[in-house]
Amino acid sequence: MGAVCARCNEVQKSQGDNAPRMRGAHTAEMSDEASADGSDGDHSEVAASSEDDHNQEEYKQGVEEILKSTGKNLKRGKTMAMKEAISTAKKYGLETSKISEAEKKLDEHKKQQKREEAEREVDAFFNSAACKDLAMTEKMLKKVKEADCSEKVIKRVQDSLEELILTRDLEDEERSNARELLKQSCRDFILAATKAGGRQVTLLSLDDGQKIAASIAVDPPLLNLTVRTGASSVTEVPVGSLSVVAAKNDKKVSGSRGFKVLGEEECDCAVAVRYQVDRTSGVFCFVEPTRVRRDRLLEAFVVLAVAGR
Repeated sequence: MGAVCARCNEVQKSQGDNAPRMRGAHTAEMSDEASADGSDGDHSEVAASSEDDHNQEEYKQGVEEILKSTGKNLKRGKTMAMKEAISTAKKYGLETSKISEAEKKLDEHKKQQKREEAEREVDAFFNSAACKDLAMTEKMLKKVKEADCSEKVIKRVQDSLEELILTRDLEDEERSNARELLKQSCRDFILAATKAGGRQVTLLSLDDGQKIAASIAVDPPLLNLTVRTGASSVTEVPVGSLSVVAAKNDKKVSGSRGFKVLGEEECDCAVAVRYQVDRTSGVFCFVEPTRVRRDRLLEAFVVLAVAGR
C-alpha cells in the first residue's frame, strides 16, 4: 500500500511544484519585457496555458496508470491502496467510466474477501463443538448466505442444521402433538382394518417384485392381524409380535430381488412389517402410494404392536 500511496503523493507533489515555477517564470517574463508591446504578452500567456494543459494531461495519465496497476495487483491487504487510488483519480478528473470500473473491481474484491473469510470460518466451525449447537448453526447459515458463498458450502451448513432440527429433543407441546398424531393414525388404521374388506394395501413379493393387491384385517380384541391376498391366501399373525420400519432400512427386504425392482420413489414409500408365528419369523413389505401414507401406516403399526403386548 505504501508504494501506491507514495506514487499518488508524487503526482500531487509534482503538480504543486510545477505551478509556482511556472508562475515565477511568467512574472520574470513580464518584467523583462515590460517595454514590449501587448501582443508579446498575450503570446506568453497562451504558451503558459498550453503548458499547464499538457502537464495536467500528464498528471491524469499518471493517475490512470496507478489506478490500473493497483487494480491488477488487488489482493488481501491492498484494499486501502485501491481506495486511495480511486480518490486521487476523482480529484484529477479521470474519466467516470474508468473510475466506475475501478470501483467495481474494488467491490468484487471485498465480496471475494468476505466469501473466503466465511468459508474459513465454516471449516473451523465444523471442527468445533459449536457445530452441534442449533442456534450457532443457524447464525452460520445466515452468514454464509449473506457472504454469497458457493452452493456446496451453503448446503453443508443447511444439511447440518436440518439434521440438528430433526434429532433435537422435542419440546413438551411437540411431544403432546406427536402422541396425538400416533393415536390418530392408529385409530384410522383400526377403523379401516375392522370393517368389511379391511384396510387396502399393496403387498410386494420379495422374490420377483410382483405387486399384489391385498387387505389387512384386525380382530376386535386387537390380538391378531390377517393379511389376505386372495380368496384362499390368508396369513394370520399375532399383533404383539409385530415390528415395523421403513423397508429401505430393513436389510432382508432392501437386499431382496423383489425390492430392487422398485423405482426410487416406490422404495421410499415401502414399509417392512416383521412378525413371528410359532417361533417362525416372516416379513411383509407393503408399498404405499405416498410418503405421507407410508408414515401413517408406520405410526399405526407402532402403536398397534405396543397395544398388543
